[in-house]
Amino acid sequence: MKTYTWLSKLLAILLYLGLFSSPFAIAENQSELTNKIESIDFSTLPGGRVDIHIKTSQPLANPPAGFTLTNPSRIALDFPKVANGINKNNIPADQGALKSVTLAQAKERTRIVLNLSKNVGYSTNLSGNEVIITLQANEAIANTSTETKFAESRIDQNQISINNVDFIRGKNGEGRILVDLSDATAGINIKQKGKTIVVDFINTDVPASLQRRLNVINFNTPVLYVDTMKQGKNSRIVIEPKGNWEQSAYQADKKFIIDVRPIVEDPNRLVKGTKPGYGGEKLSLNFQNIEVRAVLQVIADFTGLNIITSDTVTGNLTLRLKDVPWDQAMDIITQSKGLTMRKTGNVILVAPADEVAAKEKQNLEANRQIEDLEPLRTEVYTLNYMKADSLKTLLSDPKQKILSKRGSVAIDVRTNTAFVQDTAKYLEQVQAIINKTDIPIKQVMIESRLVIADEKFSKQLGVRFGVTQTGTPGSSILTTSGTLGNRFTASTPGTATTPGTLTQGTHNGSVQTATSGGGVITSSDGQPDLNVNLPVANAFGNFAFTLFRLPAGLLLNLELSALESDQRGKIVSSPRVTTANQQKAVIAQGTKIPYLEASSSGAATVSFVDAVLSLEVTPQITPDDKIIMDLVVKKDKVGQVLQGVPSIDTQNVTTQVLVANGETAVLGGIYEQLERNDVDKVPFFGDLPIMGNLFKRKVIQTDKTELLIFVTPKIMDESLGLR
Repeated sequence: MKTYTWLSKLLAILLYLGLFSSPFAIAENQSELTNKIESIDFSTLPGGRVDIHIKTSQPLANPPAGFTLTNPSRIALDFPKVANGINKNNIPADQGALKSVTLAQAKERTRIVLNLSKNVGYSTNLSGNEVIITLQANEAIANTSTETKFAESRIDQNQISINNVDFIRGKNGEGRILVDLSDATAGINIKQKGKTIVVDFINTDVPASLQRRLNVINFNTPVLYVDTMKQGKNSRIVIEPKGNWEQSAYQADKKFIIDVRPIVEDPNRLVKGTKPGYGGEKLSLNFQNIEVRAVLQVIADFTGLNIITSDTVTGNLTLRLKDVPWDQAMDIITQSKGLTMRKTGNVILVAPADEVAAKEKQNLEANRQIEDLEPLRTEVYTLNYMKADSLKTLLSDPKQKILSKRGSVAIDVRTNTAFVQDTAKYLEQVQAIINKTDIPIKQVMIESRLVIADEKFSKQLGVRFGVTQTGTPGSSILTTSGTLGNRFTASTPGTATTPGTLTQGTHNGSVQTATSGGGVITSSDGQPDLNVNLPVANAFGNFAFTLFRLPAGLLLNLELSALESDQRGKIVSSPRVTTANQQKAVIAQGTKIPYLEASSSGAATVSFVDAVLSLEVTPQITPDDKIIMDLVVKKDKVGQVLQGVPSIDTQNVTTQVLVANGETAVLGGIYEQLERNDVDKVPFFGDLPIMGNLFKRKVIQTDKTELLIFVTPKIMDESLGLR
């Protein structure tokens, strides 16, 4: 006994299309709808076209919105505020590509599903109380632009705006375009124009900041570009996909979403499609102790596929399935009886697993023998960007051998050509590898900046002080006050009858003398005798004066010296280097410093040490055009010389950073601050209040140094221009 639950199949279709939230969910206010579908008629046109005339009791304001499904082939049309008035849920047609029409009502709308034998285009027109749907059967017409009204726009509605357009990659590799709308009632039309998908938002504005192209090639989805633009009072989004794809659209409140999925057909899969799991038509089976071969025949009749059952398949089973995809039912039957299946085209072979494994093993051994006897061919590959020796290393890797055991590769370095000898199967693999690897490598220019800023301040104050008594006492006193930078010394000693002279220092080029009674006022070295000698080295200014009393033979010398220094500077070093993706680059500039080094024999040899500014970088470009860099930046300079060997002041950073194209990253900074307050003084006297300053030398020093390192990577395109 076999049972096909067609009602459950219909329910599954409607649940898949999103019409019902629970089985047999009929609108409570069905009787309140005044507009109803009164009839559905079909007519065949020349060229295999089919017209579907849907008559309603009242004219529709807008053509019904619809969408298509490719697997299985269906067209769904929604009639808002229209009831099903023909009291039928399924109408057979069998005209052209149209197999049947399914109707279902929920709440305030009726959905009509056109079940097709293949994917075709369609157009919708209004003529009074009739909705005319034309199915275009031939392939040339089916590929033309066909517009689908996803959502109707209201005539009296205010202008709506697009708030954002974004793109993400789905977990199954689909490209997903997300459009945020200011109102959920926006009118949306979708059509396929050539190889692009065009989405029009009726009476919708888009700000200038969103009118741009999104380059989404690196997301590895079927979508290449998404263009958003303004079209009069409407807004338009143009999606440019690649390869074999299918699209679906849905709206959740104010968010409109378009999914573009890649179609990867598996010829050995029971049901074609890209969705994981089971995707066949649902059926219900209820068998008691029936032969396995008979159940397989039932599934063959249901699907229209050719099922070949091995003679070794025997036995009975009891089976009850309800609303199960037929491919899942096949898996359940074969697994319960220890069987396996292999699909080739529209033919399915069912046999015991051991038998199939044995046959496949024989086929593999036969193929291996054929491979050992198959004649070899030689192909010549002239490489453009890849080095021939790199290709040879790749093909001859013993851990992951790409060529067969009979294959070989030779290269000509002069012409960058590889000669590969192998069977046709392996030569195709070599060609595929070359197509992927023999491509131009992106270039990266890395610019770094090392900024060293310093601020130095020092203040010194010193004193020289001395008192001397000598000569014959007299009766006169001479006091002389010097000016900044002058110092008095005794140039001619006095005698009992000849007065001595005191000569002013020649700081400003003038000479002043003072005479008095006899007496010597200088020490043996020609300088005044000093009790305190704490001057400032290399002072920029001195203040000195001498006071002496000739009758008493007293000479007082006092000199104040001061130095104040304020230094500010900035050193900017900017090394830059260009290198290929994932290739290490080094650039350096500086000095090689020689020094003597003793050898084991005792002889002295000259060695060199580097003091350079260098940049060492290895960039890696990510799929989203960001750059990962392994960096070593050094800034060395000559320091103090210690025992004949110069020291090197070094500043460097070693790190790994991730930076967007053209952005600047701060790798690090070193900040140093030195503060000193030194006092040199004469014991005891230097601690006296006020007068103690005559016995001290004070040094105040404040030094600040800061190092900053910046790095900016920029990707260069094929024409060696910066992006």
